[in-house]
Amino acid sequence: MAAARELPREAPSAGRRVLLWLVSVAAAAALLILVARFGKIDLWPERVVLPRPWLLVAACAVQLPYAGFRAARLRFALDRVVARASADASPESPRRRLDWRVLHGSGLVSFPAVILLPFRLGEFTRPLLITRAREPGVGFTESLSAIAVERVVDALIVVAMLFVGLELAHLSVDDPETLSYIRGSGRIMALTFVLALAALIFGALEPAVLERVVGAALPGRLGQRAAAAAHRMAATIAVLFDWRLSGPFLLWSAIYWGLTIFQLWLLMLACGLELGFADAAVVVAVVGLSIQVPGGPAQAGSFQVGMALALGLLTGPSEVDAASTFAALMYLLQLLGACVLALPGALLLGHHRRTSPDEGDRAAQASAAPSDVAVDPQSQP
Repeated sequence: MAAARELPREAPSAGRRVLLWLVSVAAAAALLILVARFGKIDLWPERVVLPRPWLLVAACAVQLPYAGFRAARLRFALDRVVARASADASPESPRRRLDWRVLHGSGLVSFPAVILLPFRLGEFTRPLLITRAREPGVGFTESLSAIAVERVVDALIVVAMLFVGLELAHLSVDDPETLSYIRGSGRIMALTFVLALAALIFGALEPAVLERVVGAALPGRLGQRAAAAAHRMAATIAVLFDWRLSGPFLLWSAIYWGLTIFQLWLLMLACGLELGFADAAVVVAVVGLSIQVPGGPAQAGSFQVGMALALGLLTGPSEVDAASTFAALMYLLQLLGACVLALPGALLLGHHRRTSPDEGDRAAQASAAPSDVAVDPQSQP
């Protein structure tokens, strides 16, 4: 159990961190120049178009349930880890769930980190926060594995949205051959992710085989550690085969992505873009894929590339100002919304830390309890 709680010990040197940030800023600048030169939208609108400002307010209000559903999904992978470990440690009063303050607090704090840090390094923030909370049985590997399950499901949903959206959206492409090529690309991506899912399922069904493959692929002690981590990861991924857990998890994921599309669609309408829900799904899918490309801090560059590609398929030259306004507001909304909600997330984690003693404190209290009981001498025989 102690090994499962270990945090990564090697931290990058100051020189490596500086180099990483310099490379990310350079990548962001290159992508932004690319959008400015060849994109069909402006990086910042020359004329702000917002004919329905009340829909902008509604889109901002969606941020709260959006963040709540996003944070809560991790429960379905980690609840059973907590329940199993706490039952082994204290059979009389086992815990059944991950502490809700850790669940939502780590999610709200990590969301802006994922956005702000370059090369998606912020993905490690939430596993670190959960590990430091010292929940029963939940170490860094278990947390990272649970998030890996989320990302796999998210990738499949994004590709499905791209595939369905491209089939149903009203693309502003006149050339039939180009239109066929675009939709064919969506089908190829869908097939690729289905094959990746099949490989993941095989690893979860046959963890021993996965452990041997990983151990053989890496030399020496590194291979042994990686094989053990792969085994624990496969055990966490196995949550997908328990429909009592995977059913609600998939439902929560569908609601989360539905809220994502709904928020973006409201903002489209607020900016005067008369596009449908399928069109909004295409934008969400294309931007979701583009931000996986190494970009700069705060997703600068990669976000704008995705917006330029998606809106280039859906809007015409007469809608440049409206499309540019929408892209700029969407970028600010997702960035500022995540940063604002990080404050209550930090408060939740702080409250958990103050009110929940760690395992060492619990053991000390348990061992001290018999001697702390006051005994009346007259009651002795």
